[in-house]
Amino acid sequence: MEPPGSSPAPEPPQKEAHKEGAADPEQDGEPSGQKTLDGSSQSAALNPQGDDESECLEGDAPAGDAGRWLRVSFGLFGSVWVNEFSRAKKANKRGDWRDPSPRLVLYFGGGGFLAFYNCQMSWSSSPVVTPACDILSEKFHRGQALEALGQAQPVCYTLLDQRHFSGLGNIIKNEVLYRAGIHPLSLGSVLSAPRREALVDHVVEFSTAWLQGKFQGRPQHTQVYQKDQCPAGHQVMKEAFGPPGGFRRLTWWCPQCQPQLSEEPERRQVS
Repeated sequence: MEPPGSSPAPEPPQKEAHKEGAADPEQDGEPSGQKTLDGSSQSAALNPQGDDESECLEGDAPAGDAGRWLRVSFGLFGSVWVNEFSRAKKANKRGDWRDPSPRLVLYFGGGGFLAFYNCQMSWSSSPVVTPACDILSEKFHRGQALEALGQAQPVCYTLLDQRHFSGLGNIIKNEVLYRAGIHPLSLGSVLSAPRREALVDHVVEFSTAWLQGKFQGRPQHTQVYQKDQCPAGHQVMKEAFGPPGGFRRLTWWCPQCQPQLSEEPERRQVS
């Protein structure tokens, strides 16, 4: 198994089926190569013997005789293609018609291959993944989610933390905060328990409705995400928020429908 480009890649059949995750239509024309640890963009292939571990993989490989499992997280717009590479469907923002770069390519002895796009990878010593943080799983643990939301940090940071809300992306974050009437920078620690409960309800309800709409071919209509006005006619604000040293995501909110709570009134209510 070798990185694409080090040897001629097989000519992919044009009519082979591929399996895709939930696609972001705005990503179709963008190169989807991921950044390596040195900041460069490259594709990777997996060597099952571990002789040439790609620095694209997050974390250290399990030591000793521990099992070697590669965990792939597709997020909201990752995909895996079978015996076929993804092709550009439109020009990117720079006007280039560049095909997306796979994050990982696995070649097999029979000539077939799998190409992974827009995903995160990490080594794991176990193939078991707990569904407790999966917002669409029947085993989603509300108690753990509520505890995470109670942290003394902006709730918009916590909602995007995949350790607590796996599968929750930026669109869902914006929409559920608007529906719950919570300012994105409100500290979870100053929100009352009923408001945190309501926020988790909106997370599950909106995500479930969105998934069902995808299956039925119905677009999900957003109320605040990428909008100039909220449904009440108020002007929507937009700014990039993110934890210190972390990734900042564009956030839309209505200052009138989602007023930022001061810490003192909430503390008096709790006491």
